[in-house]
Amino acid sequence: MKLGIIGLPGSGKSVLFRALTGGLNPGDQRNRSDPGLGVVKVSDPRLDFLTQYHKPKKVTPVHVEYLDMAGLTGEGKQGRSLGDKFLSVIRPLDALVTCVRFFDSSSSGKPSPLGDYKNIEEEMILSDLSIVEKRLEKVAKDVSRGRKEFSEELELLTKAKDLLNEAKPLRLMKEVDQNDKLRGFAFLSAKPQLILLNTGENKTSDDAKTVMAELAEYVKDQPNVKLDWLYADTEAELAGLSPEEASEFLEEMSLEEGAKERIIKRSFELLNLIVFFTAGEPEVRAWSLVKGKTAVKAAGTVHSDMERGFIRAEVVAYDDFKAAGSMSAAHKAGKVRLEGRDYVVRDGDIMLFRFNV
Repeated sequence: MKLGIIGLPGSGKSVLFRALTGGLNPGDQRNRSDPGLGVVKVSDPRLDFLTQYHKPKKVTPVHVEYLDMAGLTGEGKQGRSLGDKFLSVIRPLDALVTCVRFFDSSSSGKPSPLGDYKNIEEEMILSDLSIVEKRLEKVAKDVSRGRKEFSEELELLTKAKDLLNEAKPLRLMKEVDQNDKLRGFAFLSAKPQLILLNTGENKTSDDAKTVMAELAEYVKDQPNVKLDWLYADTEAELAGLSPEEASEFLEEMSLEEGAKERIIKRSFELLNLIVFFTAGEPEVRAWSLVKGKTAVKAAGTVHSDMERGFIRAEVVAYDDFKAAGSMSAAHKAGKVRLEGRDYVVRDGDIMLFRFNV
């Protein structure tokens, strides 16, 4: 899972990056337009249990990659794209984490979270509009020359342009995700988005929830948008403490868990992801998969050959395996099943794929 952290200058993106990556710094690139990269291992007690049972040579958890993106200015202008370099990095990302300032700043003054978010959204919409208009001009010429194979794309791009001209994001247009002719553009305003309110220590949780309610009202009609908040400065400091000290600090703040773990969970919800496992003596590994995907697609996540030559999957639910105490006991209890290619994978499934190529 790859997530890009975006936000206006002064929003605290770099501090948020440290909070979400457990204290990593974005990096000391010579060119600050290069994104900082942090890779976070997703902790999962189920993976820990399987590791204790199998004692494998290798353990691989799910990883989350965070990129600290520079590029937004908050000064959207008609016809302005965000630049090829920025777009080339952000297009492959699974989702955006939008950092919105909710703390006083000596340089920027009082916070205006909703206003800042509107500026960010406008900049992404105008960047998408610039791309649509350029492509639309070319496709219109092709259609006028009798190339009918471009007619559908012309219709879709015209619809996208009309929506963007209404200052609405492309995530409201279902064809962007469903149609191959538009999916390849990876439009910014169509990407799933987690809006994170970067809250100052002088703000209470009730203050944060009030602002989140305002943001939620603004985006209520948009699919694939989640909201959350955190004290990024405090969370970044927690990254330098021992687990015991961090736990005590969180308890004093009346927080059940740190932002790193909580935001990963919210990101999984945003992208509709579940986790399945492959387990044995060589390796115990966790894999992320979009909810609703079938066994053959899960096999393809592990290796393309497994999908191509899929025969069946041996499946046991994690809870059943843990209750049984061993794989042989799970077999005797009838908890291990043989499933075909159309079986819909469930969160926590332990899977062994049979294939032939």
